[in-house]
Amino acid sequence: MKISKEVKVGVLGIIGLVLLYYGFNFLKGSDIFSSTKDYHLTFKDVMGLEVSNTVTYNGVVVGRVSSVAPDYENDRVNVVVSLKKEVKITDKSDILLADAGLVGGKTLILRILPGNPLPPGSQVKTGVQTGLLGSVTEMLDPTLEKVDSLLSTLNVVATEFQDSGNALKTLLASATQSTAGLNAIMASNSKNLNTITGNAAVLTADLNRVVKDLDTQLKPILANATKFTDSLSSMQIAATMDKLDATVASFQSIMSEINSGKGTIGKLTSNDSLYMNLNNTAESLNKLMVDLKANPKRYVHFSLFGRKDKTKPEEPKKEEEE
Repeated sequence: MKISKEVKVGVLGIIGLVLLYYGFNFLKGSDIFSSTKDYHLTFKDVMGLEVSNTVTYNGVVVGRVSSVAPDYENDRVNVVVSLKKEVKITDKSDILLADAGLVGGKTLILRILPGNPLPPGSQVKTGVQTGLLGSVTEMLDPTLEKVDSLLSTLNVVATEFQDSGNALKTLLASATQSTAGLNAIMASNSKNLNTITGNAAVLTADLNRVVKDLDTQLKPILANATKFTDSLSSMQIAATMDKLDATVASFQSIMSEINSGKGTIGKLTSNDSLYMNLNNTAESLNKLMVDLKANPKRYVHFSLFGRKDKTKPEEPKKEEEE
């Protein structure tokens, strides 16, 4: 049985179309030799997500994006992903839209959480994960606003500074003149400054000499002070203080005995008989002196003819006998 050329061409065309279809799907990343399960996603903005972008789980590719279609009526984008058949999704799982890297592009990240199994064709929760560039942009946005504000302030300052330019020039000219005048003053007084510098050098030398002399004189004094300190430290100060304490204690004991009337001094201080006797003696002596002044003949005898012999008895006077 002969096969016509037309049939052969038709069969080859069909085989070519089939190979073209599977080859195109293979180039898109679809695994034509393994079965997949489709799930539906919804995003407000896919931010450049394209068909054949990967779906990863913990960094491992587990599927690809098979369809991205905008929904104009509901203002959203519907996405269909094809996951490998061994992937088990629960109703708590979600898929996040994230940056694929620094070079650009998007990827989907699958997070499987404990829950009830989700059948193929179901709607999966979605979210957006902020990437490195997004974080940097968010961090830079306040800084950029501050930079803009700073630039505006600098523009205002520059505008006001233009008005101050002439005043600044005048000030600089005055400063230049002042500097020139100061240089002239320094030049005219250079000799005086040299003399002052020389005198300061001589004064410094004299001060150094005086300090050396004081050092030489102070060393013997310090040495003597050290010896005196050593002598004081070698003295038996503790023993001396102990003796002094004992002396004070003895004196206190003596004073206590005197106050209590013990001993001769104690009796003199506590008994007033001595005072009374002395007072009586003084009073008797006073009477004696008064009587001596009144009758001195009773105590002092004068004789022009010699001393009377007291051995002979005196004869009684006649007048007394009568």
